[in-house]
Amino acid sequence: MTLHAAAETCISVSAAKPATNDATGFSALTFTQVGELETIGDITRRKAAITFGNLCTGKTTTLKGGEEGVTVEIGVGLDRDDAGQTLMTAGYDATEPYSFKITESNGDAVYFRAYVMQDSIRYGGINEVVKGSYSLGMLTETFVVVNAT
Repeated sequence: MTLHAAAETCISVSAAKPATNDATGFSALTFTQVGELETIGDITRRKAAITFGNLCTGKTTTLKGGEEGVTVEIGVGLDRDDAGQTLMTAGYDATEPYSFKITESNGDAVYFRAYVMQDSIRYGGINEVVKGSYSLGMLTETFVVVNAT
């Protein structure tokens, strides 16, 4: 695999749940691209730290725990007429998680399920575009990467 730029990376959303949590299940869904995408935050897989403090020795031991869910921040130029942004806003009010697909510039795809945990508007200053942002609370068991090659 070679390095590739983030430019031309897109995120799409679907309210549907895949039949299976694998590439086949996710690729069968119909996704709507989120328009005016500015940023996709870090997607970090992380294990919880379990710590134990031994009173007698005064030392702490750290063990590796379960995988933690993460929050991914999505930034957009606000466009209330964009179908993808409208779907993201609807996801905030939904009680079920949505499906997401990040298409990287080299054609690789990252699929996952997440709750839309935040839907916000940022007005900024006189020389700024009105922006929207979404926080996605990922379900760790549905993280799938599909290489284009």
